[in-house]
Amino acid sequence: MPAAAPYSLSAVIFDFDGVILDSATMKTDVFVELYGQTGGPFEAAIRETIWRNGGLTRTGMVAVLDRAILGREATPERIADMAGRYAGIVDKAIYDCPLIDGARELLDALRGTPCHLVSGTPHHVLLGIVAAKGLDGVFATLTGAPDDGTPNDKSAIFAGIVAANALDAARTLVVGDSMTELVGARHIGAPFAGVVAPGIDDPFPPGTATVHDLHGLAALIGIEGTANL
Repeated sequence: MPAAAPYSLSAVIFDFDGVILDSATMKTDVFVELYGQTGGPFEAAIRETIWRNGGLTRTGMVAVLDRAILGREATPERIADMAGRYAGIVDKAIYDCPLIDGARELLDALRGTPCHLVSGTPHHVLLGIVAAKGLDGVFATLTGAPDDGTPNDKSAIFAGIVAANALDAARTLVVGDSMTELVGARHIGAPFAGVVAPGIDDPFPPGTATVHDLHGLAALIGIEGTANL
């Protein structure tokens, strides 16, 4: 994606974990703990599976992990149990996670440009974290996963945001840390920027615009000096 001056953007759609909040590694660590596979090839396989399937809801990830790691289809009861245990850890620990470097500065610089937040985190949990991090009123819309545990379709949500707000998709930047967001961006014909934390393998196809943090994203889209704000 070529660098664009901030005034050329009609809107920005952000993922949350690993993009706004530095929580992706913590969430992966919890899945490793729940599956009891710390150390060795099984832990590596769990991390690889999560890396390849980023952006899923917690219930969706349990189904994927059971299939990939345990070689079986998870029952609804199994999914509910594992997702509940995961929630019991993550929904408390996530409040201790910091914002991604440059997140607050970039969001401040983008005031006047509608920013939308779309996450696989349950909606009520997402609202609580956003409030706790002092981000109330920053986003034009916030969309988490349904609280009943069913997955959300980010491609459909992105399309809905563009339609509901009469946005020019070609000037609506999607920012994510997984292929789920890239697929959604392609679905609506929007430019995409990936956030790839230092030390994490890049999950995106060659040629995809990527940054390490949101100071990097600010520079990519033509907002200078957020590191000094």
